[in-house]
Amino acid sequence: MAPWADLACPGRFRRRPERLRLSLERLGTTFIKLGQALSMRRDVLPDAYIVASQALQDHVVPFPTKAAIEEIERGLGRPVGELFAEFDATPLAAASIAQVHTARLHDGRDVIVKVRRAGIKQKIDRDMRALTWLTRIALMLSPRLRHYQPLRVIDEIWSNLSKEIDFRREAQNIKRFAVAFAEWPTLLLPDVVDDLVCETAIVQERSGGLRIDDPAVKSMGPRLAQNFVDAYLHQIFILGVFHGDPHPGNLFITQDKRICFHDFGLIGFLDRAARRKLAAFTIAFIRQDADWLLDAAIDLGVLGGEMDRGEFRREAGGDHCRLCRDAA
Repeated sequence: MAPWADLACPGRFRRRPERLRLSLERLGTTFIKLGQALSMRRDVLPDAYIVASQALQDHVVPFPTKAAIEEIERGLGRPVGELFAEFDATPLAAASIAQVHTARLHDGRDVIVKVRRAGIKQKIDRDMRALTWLTRIALMLSPRLRHYQPLRVIDEIWSNLSKEIDFRREAQNIKRFAVAFAEWPTLLLPDVVDDLVCETAIVQERSGGLRIDDPAVKSMGPRLAQNFVDAYLHQIFILGVFHGDPHPGNLFITQDKRICFHDFGLIGFLDRAARRKLAAFTIAFIRQDADWLLDAAIDLGVLGGEMDRGEFRREAGGDHCRLCRDAA
């Protein structure tokens, strides 16, 4: 088909972002995470592709229960019958990295069992090496791509995935947050069951509720939004550590109207210096002070390189502050 043929079929343009999303989902874990990372890069993708990438979810076909049980028993060192009084063979949920089964401990506690897909670590490493190789070729063919630092993006995704698939690390994260927010009546962080954690499986207290994007919670919207913001302000500016993947699939509203956080495989850290700079940026944004916002953005590393500061201030100043719009 001629390259201009799409001009006669504008619907094809609208379908391309959706086709990209579906392709990434079919390619699996590595490419789903790549799409999620790109969904935050408006400097790389057009808006239609950003929207499509933001819709990427890790909901995939579950793997066989037999394989899940083998991974649990291999990791935790005991048969499922000894570990649990009851174990539901039907997965509660499945994602690209792991799937979740419900169970009951011998002491009567209801729990969830998160088990990693067999061979996922090797698959991720293989995919990331291939992506790195292809990206290096693309950079040789089109040096202009260096502006977007694609190798840096790939390295970051690879590093995050390596952390995310180690459930021992996730268990440490959960315990840290459970202690930090133990006295918060607006939040629920289901704790890890001691001694039932390994690299490939984790057992956690069971909780549930409505997804935060469920229409049924709309009436609670303003109060939940305030509680959510308060929780993140505390994480970022007080704790210096924050939940790094707060999409609707990881946030539930319990029957007693608390926000329940799930999936602590990915968390972020901020040292004191970064927190101070971020606080300055936030205050400048609230005050809509373009001059201060520019300085704060440069301090944070959001902007860099050579620039005509006077020209930038003129372009960003007044009621049409571009930086303010971008930050919003």
